[in-house]
Amino acid sequence: MLIKERDSKAAAIEQLRALQSLNLSPKKKFLIERELKNLSPGGEGGKNASHLINFYCADSRNWAVIHDLKIENNGLATQIDHLLINQFLDIYLVESKNYPYSLKITAAGEFLVFDGRQYQSVESPLEENTKRIQVLRKVLIENKIIPKRMGISRRPLIKPYVLVSPNSNVLRPPVSIYDTSSVIGVDFLIRKFLQQVERIKRIYLRLKRLPNAIKPDTLADVAGKLASMNKPGQIDYQQLFGPDDVDKTPNARRSDKDAAICCDYAI
Repeated sequence: MLIKERDSKAAAIEQLRALQSLNLSPKKKFLIERELKNLSPGGEGGKNASHLINFYCADSRNWAVIHDLKIENNGLATQIDHLLINQFLDIYLVESKNYPYSLKITAAGEFLVFDGRQYQSVESPLEENTKRIQVLRKVLIENKIIPKRMGISRRPLIKPYVLVSPNSNVLRPPVSIYDTSSVIGVDFLIRKFLQQVERIKRIYLRLKRLPNAIKPDTLADVAGKLASMNKPGQIDYQQLFGPDDVDKTPNARRSDKDAAICCDYAI
């Protein structure tokens, strides 16, 4: 069931295209290009992920889908590209870094993206997901969004993933050195969800009931309450990617909350 659709990206795309005409460093130009490819309707990024997720999960009563969720807790804010919640209250936090570039992950956890000429160092989406989980968990607990079972509060199980393009070549260290198993292609993510849906169906047929599962109406209520915590806002790409001598008048400055949200885009 689709609880919240993907937000319009028109204003963000317009802002990024305006920045392309400025005299920026090669790295900033590359980051703007990557963000545009992720946001543009014809691109290979989040739109494909959201469309595939909707195609397979939006009409299923076993899943609740939330796109573009912006939440905050005690001054800390974050944005989550996609959230999927199943009837066991497993929460999949999915970030679309689905760019058609080669990606290298070092044994030290550094993320490097090939820009066509050289590798550029970018923020680690795994570390960013850790921060997102902290904010999401606090929002869920403090707002009592997760229902109790037999009078006992449940601790939500949050599983983070980072999406890369199916066409992207990912060079990564062995799992024993640095675990990057949560960095996956969108096609693998969908297969994983479909396998879970089929597993749930088989369990229903075999047991007729699931003691640990919640009813679809309860699932919709949980997801609806979480979606109601959404704090709409527009990322200020001028501050994020613009020239270093950008106008810093009071209206142009970011608040701490905006900066926290923007940091999610700095990868």
